[in-house]
Amino acid sequence: MKINGEKVSGSDIIEVVVFPRQTGNIVFKARVVLNFDTFEMLCPEPEPPVNVFPTGEVKKQVLDPTYIEARDTWAERRTNWLILESIKATPNLEWETVVADDPKTWGNFQTELTESGFSGVEITRLIGCVISVCGLDQEKIDKATKDFLATAAETRKE
Repeated sequence: MKINGEKVSGSDIIEVVVFPRQTGNIVFKARVVLNFDTFEMLCPEPEPPVNVFPTGEVKKQVLDPTYIEARDTWAERRTNWLILESIKATPNLEWETVVADDPKTWGNFQTELTESGFSGVEITRLIGCVISVCGLDQEKIDKATKDFLATAAETRKE
């Protein structure tokens, strides 16, 4: 897709969060995640069990406790994967206990951050940065609209 002759791409959207330290600032970069194919390959979405009635009716059992637990685990892994995938934009970031193709290890990033001296507030700020770059909040929409209208008004004056 193009707008005004330019190809539209969201893959270059990056936000930065900086944590001050006496030994020097620690900078994390978060990039928008546009493709979940890798996640879906590693963690297919769980399916609820079904009941097949004598009439042929098939009913999904979405309240099945085993399914709910599997769905919760899947959702948690999806969130962890999104965070890790986004902050891959940080140069030279290495994990000791997080393995890219092992979903059971993805949540370890929080433990590693804590053990590296990041506070709960800082970890929340990093996660917030990922959510911000991967989402679109009203504040961003309002700013973009204001900038557009200001530019459009200047163009009309000329």
